[in-house]
Amino acid sequence: MMNSKNSSQQGAAVVMALFIVVLCTLAVSPLIWNLFATAKTISVAAARDQADAVSRSGVDWARVILREDARVSTTDTLTEPWAVPLAESRINEGLLRKDENIAEADDREVVLTGRIEDAQGRFNLRNLGADNARQQMWLGSFTKLCDLLSVPGDQRALLVQTLGSMFMPKLANPEEQGINPNEPPLLAALRWEEFRGKYGISEETWDQLRPYVVILPKASAVNANTASAEVLYSIIEDISFGDAQRLLAQRERVTFRNVADIRSALNANVTINNDLITVNSNYFLVEGTAQVEEALIRTRALLERREQRVFVMWRQ
Repeated sequence: MMNSKNSSQQGAAVVMALFIVVLCTLAVSPLIWNLFATAKTISVAAARDQADAVSRSGVDWARVILREDARVSTTDTLTEPWAVPLAESRINEGLLRKDENIAEADDREVVLTGRIEDAQGRFNLRNLGADNARQQMWLGSFTKLCDLLSVPGDQRALLVQTLGSMFMPKLANPEEQGINPNEPPLLAALRWEEFRGKYGISEETWDQLRPYVVILPKASAVNANTASAEVLYSIIEDISFGDAQRLLAQRERVTFRNVADIRSALNANVTINNDLITVNSNYFLVEGTAQVEEALIRTRALLERREQRVFVMWRQ
């Protein structure tokens, strides 16, 4: 009888112990999950910060290449080192976090890709500003480009009106108009991406123009060595689109060293306006991705090359 009572007590004790274990587990599980989630958040944030640092390094890489190119070349072509995309590159070595050893870093994926595009290979919409003395010439070229791309006339007119009003001639006395001359102009960093869904521009028009246009801080000519056939067709009078395509084929054999080379590649009756076309560039677009573990940073930047130096005009 005593043994039966002891067994019952032991059984009750075991059940109670199991009950207590279950309660403790239920109480501790949220804490463990919170700790795990916090650690994961910190890890992702650290990876994102490092990916951002890697992407900035990618922009600096582009600056170095463009600065060196300016030192050795007076023309800009698609055969130069800056025009070669940076293939997917793993750069794990040397990227350590604070208090981290090399063994831990070896397991982390750090990947960088990127490319540089000549921004002056595109049609600069900044040329349509009312403050540009050659605005009318560029309006004619923009009309040719829009007609080629089948952009509706009302959309073209809306763009011309919008851009013309955005870039007005400088005031003689800006203080009288309540403008602080010491403040940097907000339009200096204007991008075509900001026109998407705004100013009455349709999605179709935005997509049609996107591969061929850019907005630079100031008016600029088109580089015949890097421009597409569509853009070349728009800025050279009296040529067909077929002529523009043949000009690209000629460019692949021998790049243009000056405007005279462009003239010699075309029909003698074709008129080339030196104000609209060039063979070198000052503005370049940089696009790249940097990935550290799960964190992925996409970067786009506009660089200006001036007096053997390269400046970041904007970065997003």
